[in-house]
Formats: sequence, C-alpha cells, structure tokens
Amino acid sequence: MKIDFSGIIQMFQMEGFVALGKIKHPASDSIEKNLDHASFVIDLLTILEEKTRGNLTDAEQRLMQYSLQDLKLNYVAESDSAISSPSNPTT
Repeated sequence: MKIDFSGIIQMFQMEGFVALGKIKHPASDSIEKNLDHASFVIDLLTILEEKTRGNLTDAEQRLMQYSLQDLKLNYVAESDSAISSPSNPTT
C-alpha cells in the first residue's frame, strides 16, 4: 500500500468528520461526536498546511484547502447546534 500526502490529508479529514458526528466511527459503527477532538484535527491540519506551504502540488494544496474549509464550516455548524440545543436541558 502506497501512502502519499493526499492520503494523509484524507485520513485526517475523515477523522475530523467522525469527531463531528457526520460519519460513523469505523471501529464501533456508531456516531460518536467529540467537538474537542474535531477542533484538534482542524488545528493539526492547519499546522500541516502552514509547514508544507510552498511544497505541495496544486492538487495537494487544493485538497488541503477544501478539507480545512469543509471541516471548519461543519465544526461551526455543529458548535452552533450544540449551543442551541444542549444535551442536558434544565427544566
């Protein structure tokens, strides 16, 4: 199995979407939302983008930008929904 940079980006993107509860966790086959971990993955990809700037192919750069944008937008949406509908409402 050949590993390339695009595969690394996609691996982190998938991990982010699992943490956002957008796709099932592959090991447990269930939705497991963890916004702290999603934020960590976004930060990790951001650092990776900064450190590889100028060294990526055009396709790798587009994939990195798209992945980060997609994760950030979904993170904001999930954060907003967590605020507007808390899991333990007080009555």
